[in-house]
Amino acid sequence: MNHIQKLVAQRRTHEILARGLDIEICMALGDREGAARALREQNALCAARFAQLEQLEEEGGCYFSLAGEMSRMQAAAKKALA
Repeated sequence: MNHIQKLVAQRRTHEILARGLDIEICMALGDREGAARALREQNALCAARFAQLEQLEEEGGCYFSLAGEMSRMQAAAKKALA
């Protein structure tokens, strides 16, 4: 994964976590429509992350190595939120 691809993956990871927080906030406020919208956005971001992973694999990358790298990004992002 090159530098730009890593930055895109890192940003997407943070956006996925932010949408999760949006869902929690909306549910706490009783905003079902807002929670549903945030969930749709989160699902779209997850699909984009998976598509990037598949593309990188097609370009010759090791799926498990790339998935591990993305998981490390997610763990770091979650730690930053704590």
